[in-house]
Amino acid sequence: MRSLTTSGYICLKDDYGLTYKVARIDYIEWEDGHFKYSFYPFYNVINILPNSLFQGIPGLDLSLEEAVYERENMVPVFIAERTPSERREDVWQLLEESGMQALNRLEWLIKSNRRYSGDRFFVVPISGNETIRYRKQSMYELVKRSDYMIKKLLEIICFGDYLESSEIVIDDTTRGTYYKLFLPMYIREYENMQNARKRGIEIAKQNNVYKGREQIKIDPLLFQKVRNDYVHGKISADYAANILGISKSTFFRRLKGIY
Repeated sequence: MRSLTTSGYICLKDDYGLTYKVARIDYIEWEDGHFKYSFYPFYNVINILPNSLFQGIPGLDLSLEEAVYERENMVPVFIAERTPSERREDVWQLLEESGMQALNRLEWLIKSNRRYSGDRFFVVPISGNETIRYRKQSMYELVKRSDYMIKKLLEIICFGDYLESSEIVIDDTTRGTYYKLFLPMYIREYENMQNARKRGIEIAKQNNVYKGREQIKIDPLLFQKVRNDYVHGKISADYAANILGISKSTFFRRLKGIY
């Protein structure tokens, strides 16, 4: 029997821009309508996360430390609370926004620009048969500046990757130790950069030279024509955005009059 598989990584981002890969999620749907969701937690990353940032994956009892959590013929809490159901009135508009023809809730979660406001989780696609990423190189080959080096090392730690070099080895036995060592250093540098940026903006404002982020300018006549073609089903949202030279999410905001 034929089937379709969709896979992604469940991630979350902290206040300092670091991304943590906490689980893999697979969705399999068979042609007879039978389906299954499978969650594969990455405990090597989960175990280094502070409670203030990670309180578990909704609907899963991670205290059991199962290698895989499966839900057959039922939509798990994680998916249900952050994706549209078939019965939602605007489901076809949401699909159009994401360039989809049929509802696959995990695929929508991966493709959609909309974010669930209840927590920090988001899902990214898996490219090919990606497994553990293992790097063997000098850490000085990563970057030359020391502050960026710390960030690169934290990215490896937080994403569950591995590094072996003559200077440092990052694996599951050292991940937590290096995380506790490097994170305070990175936070200090991050906050120093943010404070310097704020001071620069304040000085620019005082000197009347601060303009802020400029809005993308679009020919109003061209926008009106593209809008009409889209509304009447002559072109897709992707094609409309491409003509205007903007992202699809910006196109939908302009349609609603949100600039």
